[in-house]
Amino acid sequence: MPSAYLSPAQVRATRFPRRRGGKGYDPAQVDAVVLKVADALSGRIVLHPDRIREVVFHEVPGGYDQKPVDEFLGRVEWQLRAGLVPPTNLGTADELLAVKLPKASGGYDRGEVDAFLKRAAAALAGTGRMTSTEVRHTRFSLTSGMRRGYRVQAVDALLDELEQELRFRGR
Repeated sequence: MPSAYLSPAQVRATRFPRRRGGKGYDPAQVDAVVLKVADALSGRIVLHPDRIREVVFHEVPGGYDQKPVDEFLGRVEWQLRAGLVPPTNLGTADELLAVKLPKASGGYDRGEVDAFLKRAAAALAGTGRMTSTEVRHTRFSLTSGMRRGYRVQAVDALLDELEQELRFRGR
């Protein structure tokens, strides 16, 4: 039995080593399953644990090493069977507002993200309303030209964590 639950953000960040001089699992197929698992752990989709056990990948030269992928899938299957969404590091409004998002050209509009995070902080503090579904469907404009926004991947990871926290709280 694994000692800690994987968060959706941890699942999305999972990387597997490649096989050298042999065949391994098709990276595109594995990556697609990893994204489905992250969506299932965040509550976006329903993924029965048996589907994880039944998954079969094609083997291709230089693909992912099978052992780490199989170990990961075993851990995920266990977690899906347990049916638990773990808490996050976003227990309070202050913790959410303390997150420093990196800037990047072509990132999300900082004004839109900041306004959304203020509303989300109010929801965490109990003075506002926001649901995990609202977080999941949130979209931000991308900056262009000389304006720098927040790095897309960092904001998306924070939204995953916020959505997970709200689901953990039953919202």
